[in-house]
Amino acid sequence: MLSEWATAHERGVVVAGPMWDGDRWADAVAAFCRAAGWPLLAEPCSQLRRTMPDVVVTDHHDLLLRTAWADAEPPDAVLRIGGAPTSKPLRLWIERHRPAFAFVDPASTWTDASFSVSLHLTIGPDAVAAAARTLLSPESGWAQRWADADARAAAAIDHVLDAEPLLEAGVARQLGHSLPAGHALYVSNSMPVRDVDAYLRARAEPLAVHANRGASGIDGVISAATGMAASGTPTTVLVGDLAFRHDLGGLVGAFDTVPAEPGGSGDLDLTVVVVDNGGGTIFSFLPAYGVVDPEAFERLLTTPPERSSSQLASGLAAAMGFEHHHIGSCDELHALLAASGPRRGVRVITVDIDADANRDQHRRIAAASEVAVGASETRSP
Repeated sequence: MLSEWATAHERGVVVAGPMWDGDRWADAVAAFCRAAGWPLLAEPCSQLRRTMPDVVVTDHHDLLLRTAWADAEPPDAVLRIGGAPTSKPLRLWIERHRPAFAFVDPASTWTDASFSVSLHLTIGPDAVAAAARTLLSPESGWAQRWADADARAAAAIDHVLDAEPLLEAGVARQLGHSLPAGHALYVSNSMPVRDVDAYLRARAEPLAVHANRGASGIDGVISAATGMAASGTPTTVLVGDLAFRHDLGGLVGAFDTVPAEPGGSGDLDLTVVVVDNGGGTIFSFLPAYGVVDPEAFERLLTTPPERSSSQLASGLAAAMGFEHHHIGSCDELHALLAASGPRRGVRVITVDIDADANRDQHRRIAAASEVAVGASETRSP
């Protein structure tokens, strides 16, 4: 059924949402994209944002799908694998164009808040691979146009981030550049998971990326990452300042996991990266910001702490014996993230983020991407 459906649609995309077992799907999804000539829009939590031979993996679809180019290149079909994607622009793009929509859902979760699914398939990777073997890649240049647009967006992003102080988008991009092979990245809700989706790039060495999506909010993120690190996987967790405060108990759990050895730090390898924007500013990205009275907005929709995360982490480090690094540049972050070695223990890295500059940078990146990508001149028949 999947092969017949895909054959009927030349201009399709494969969307990969959050999956813990995404590695199990990698070969089948790659084979399908190659055979169909479709790009892969994979969020990092799918485990499929990785470089694959002869597959167009878009790193920046969250930004691409906000542009006029994306509306000039609407899809005929969408094949989704995994949970509901994080990207709101992706969801809205699909809702605007209403393509044929197949959902590969072996567990019958049926997560489709937009009611877009027209074909529900309870199949596994073997069936997807079998369908790929029956397809012939068209010569429409469809996937190549996505590759070209994504490359232009990447250049526009780099032009902004490389010339400016380290803010949230730069932290998310640097994680993908710097974390060694074999590491895991755990991502908090709110802005961190959205920034990682928008700015973390595909790489040859797969990076396991996980997040607690859904009703969990920002609770328990450090604890979850500590559990992963305790299993023997070197783990970095990206959190905001409120998520850091909400789960200081996770650091206590890490403290209890590390054996009390003179001069040693046990086998736990956990790095906590805290982006401190002064109280959680995701709501300032919503349309209400700038319309609601500023004083009322801050009182109702932000939670500014009295002291910085750097001050808090410094005191905790002294009490519990872990490392604390307060940094302000990509080079410093890279040096800490890329350093590898056994028995590293627990580290907390704090980055101060100017909320106004951060919000402005996000908007300028989106505008620069729009200009760089441009609208498609002519839609192919």
